[in-house]
Amino acid sequence: MAIQVDPDNLQDSAADDGSQEVYINTSAKTLKLVAVGGIVNTGQQSENGVSIKCVYSTMKEQWRNDPNGKNLAAFPFPMVPITDEFFELVDGWTWANSTTEGLLRNGGWLVRNTSGAVTQHWAGIKTTGSTESNDQLYYQLFGTSGDGAAANFNSTGAVNQGVQVISDPNGDGNYADGFSRSANIKIKNREYNQNYSISSTSANGEATLLAPKVFGLDASTSADLNITDIDGNVSANSPYTEIVVRYFDQAYTKDVDSTTDRNFGIVIDVGTHSGVDGSFSNGGATLTTAEGGIITAGNPYAGGTLTIHEGAAAGVYTISGNPTATTVAITGTFPAAGTDVSFTLQRGTPVSATAEQIYTKVQYLLRQNADIDATDQTVNGKLADQLLTFVGSDLKAGALTPANPNGGGTGVMIEGFSASDTNRITFFDNTATARNFPFIASLTINFGSNLQADASAKYWVYFTTLPGAGNDYGESGALIVDDAAGTDMAGNVSAASSVTKSFAYSTNAQGGRTPNTDADITVVGIGLATGQYVKTTATILQSTTNSVSLVASLERQYANP
Repeated sequence: MAIQVDPDNLQDSAADDGSQEVYINTSAKTLKLVAVGGIVNTGQQSENGVSIKCVYSTMKEQWRNDPNGKNLAAFPFPMVPITDEFFELVDGWTWANSTTEGLLRNGGWLVRNTSGAVTQHWAGIKTTGSTESNDQLYYQLFGTSGDGAAANFNSTGAVNQGVQVISDPNGDGNYADGFSRSANIKIKNREYNQNYSISSTSANGEATLLAPKVFGLDASTSADLNITDIDGNVSANSPYTEIVVRYFDQAYTKDVDSTTDRNFGIVIDVGTHSGVDGSFSNGGATLTTAEGGIITAGNPYAGGTLTIHEGAAAGVYTISGNPTATTVAITGTFPAAGTDVSFTLQRGTPVSATAEQIYTKVQYLLRQNADIDATDQTVNGKLADQLLTFVGSDLKAGALTPANPNGGGTGVMIEGFSASDTNRITFFDNTATARNFPFIASLTINFGSNLQADASAKYWVYFTTLPGAGNDYGESGALIVDDAAGTDMAGNVSAASSVTKSFAYSTNAQGGRTPNTDADITVVGIGLATGQYVKTTATILQSTTNSVSLVASLERQYANP
């Protein structure tokens, strides 16, 4: 089917009995459209309804021919054309009902009362791009009457309909009895397992929605390859249920790429609890948060850690006992006082979630017509801006500069993400600047069968050469390479086929090493009963796929009688 554009296919009925496509009521001064005959109301709006220009043309033919003897010429003509895409209903004429308004295509209109004052203004909205027939698009209006609520378009699929942007029943121009939201419209297409789209007239350079034309907006979408689970599991099962979003009313501050504090307004907590109002005294052992909200059921933070992100007391502390909703006790004391300090609680048993799982939960929240903010304030999910995007396998947090209704800023931070995802997450702060944690390289050491079979087998990873004297492999002061946590890369093989170690590529400065440079290493292994001494050399590159193999010859001579 198609939008009806031929007035020959529309006829006025003598009575309001639904027998024809049109009913002109001269007493009530209403124009009614009926989905019969030449008007269909099934399928997408791109293939049903009737163009408003066709309705105007039909009215002209009805006034001229008056097939039902209504003496139409004795009444003021109801419509005035402004453009092909915009018409006025004048002299008190209106559409008969919302069904009629919902059948109009390819245009907008306004309604004037008998005094000529505007009582309604409807903007013609039409979407372009790739939209699936079952996509339920929705919109939000903005203007002097404040932001509107999320409202679905009349049917699924591509959009072509009028949206009321001004309501002024008494026509006095102050909208106290109605509303004025003609500044901007945002259209969102958010469906499960699809990449989200958003478009707006202001982003397209339109100053208002009052221009006499149809406003075209792209609502394209495509398959989202990073969604990991169905909505039923996301809403009910771990780790998704432990992932929440907090829209703060002041900046959340922490170091990311340097010792310089970076500010963020939105935090995605993965099993963690972050806040911006931590307070504690010098020498005290308790942090308080007026906002509260710390989970106490099951005491998940018992035995966990408290991280203070800023100020003289910045550091990691062991949690003592069970936190309450508003207090956290630590082992030891704080070395300095703090007020309105950014902090994060980590569970005794951290929640494990991949970047894709975090993304899946956040995308789910953005489809909820409900409060998704885990602070003491409110943010509606459907109205909230997108927080996360994928570029290939890399996750971008805050790249789209999402609005924060609570005022803390547009930057987005994720707390509690998996360490293995460190290198592929970029955070955009309140200045819309990209921030990355120092690069963490990975080194996998593969053990041959003789070392695996040897219960006494051990391994060590040394720097081959360093700038200083006496600290290279083969020298008495040879330095063992530290992992990202500052622990020696050394240990027992313990029958493992391999072991993977992290390396702080961007910050490691052992023995005068220059950070952010490749590290030449010598890896050593030795067993007793089955594994001979073995060494090999390799280089740790800025990569997560570095590997080296220790393949020891079979020991045939060792004996310890």
